[in-house]
Amino acid sequence: MYIEDTLQRATQAQLRLLRAHLPYSLPVLRRMEVAAGAFDGINPGGTAGSGITSPHAHVLFAYDCDEPPSEIQVGRVPFAAVFLELDRAPETAAWIYASDQDQDQELRPANNDCPDKWVVDRGAELVATWSAERRARCRHLVLALLRRARAIAWAMAPELAIRKPARFGTPASAAAFAKSIKANLHDGIRYVLQHPGPPEEEDDRTAIVLAYHDAYDKWLFRVEHLPELSQPEETEHPTGLTGHPALLWDRVRTHDDAALVISRTAIPRTKETLLSVPSVALREKSASPGEQGALQAWAFVGLDGSLWTLHTEPAYRGQGLAKTLAARMFRQYGSIFDATMDDPEHKDSWCAADVSANNRQSQGVCKRLGAKRAWSTSWIVVTFDSLGD
Repeated sequence: MYIEDTLQRATQAQLRLLRAHLPYSLPVLRRMEVAAGAFDGINPGGTAGSGITSPHAHVLFAYDCDEPPSEIQVGRVPFAAVFLELDRAPETAAWIYASDQDQDQELRPANNDCPDKWVVDRGAELVATWSAERRARCRHLVLALLRRARAIAWAMAPELAIRKPARFGTPASAAAFAKSIKANLHDGIRYVLQHPGPPEEEDDRTAIVLAYHDAYDKWLFRVEHLPELSQPEETEHPTGLTGHPALLWDRVRTHDDAALVISRTAIPRTKETLLSVPSVALREKSASPGEQGALQAWAFVGLDGSLWTLHTEPAYRGQGLAKTLAARMFRQYGSIFDATMDDPEHKDSWCAADVSANNRQSQGVCKRLGAKRAWSTSWIVVTFDSLGD
């Protein structure tokens, strides 16, 4: 195995490799593109996209070979990749991808059979056709990168308290963050990490222990297929929404705005992050000149390029605003990631949303936007002590 470990920014060769594995590499690729500056200049007066990524973040690649592969070889060598940003805790600190997760079958269409309740835990299903060799290789590569992440966390823990005392406290309390990590990964990989093969198939039979596990379906969009449901004026110059004269297009601008968003979601978010990523919002017109009206609906492009925190306040639900918000956001910001590549002609136009298998309303929004339900993605908190040696 050969491991690459670089600080903050992926190389162009690494980005090209991940692009060759779209759409399956999408979350990790987008997170690395944000670190490379995809969000720079998006929010005037806010923190630039590359600036919200810690200079102490790590880009990790593990290749199934003993020496650095050439660019010709690399496309044929199985690999795993992790974007690691420990400063991000308690938000997601690691984004994980392995080339073995690429699906052999076509993506499921949006109008597939819709049972009363989809299976939430799809990990076993996603790897049911994998060979013993594929499972063992994927486990070997991802475990190696998780162990590298553990070593980085143990070394970095005292510095976290110095750099961000409000978040991590004292060196002693910061050390608690080095006992586990919150990560996002394909649910099939989560399953094989928890279920090693028999001894005759795998020498390393480490089974990771999770302190937390929550799975979502990954829904995929193409920008060119999205309906145009609102006028294309820039959100920085608020304009009215057709059919809703009391609402203005805007974005999430202030700490009070971010506090409202945080109060409406159970997913850990910080004001710093929300004010640093692209957003679209609908705000009520203010009765007082010079004052801003209250936010009534909003959506964000997350650090992994996915649809974050799509929400409509109760007074405006049932009017199609969620669909309009999501379509506008992806149409406005879906192409910003292309600027991080050295080939200006290359455009991938992939967008995504992570939706609970039990969230019928959000599934309906995705279907109406022409999205396809693909694999299952998991958020986990893995305890470092369970990673073995």
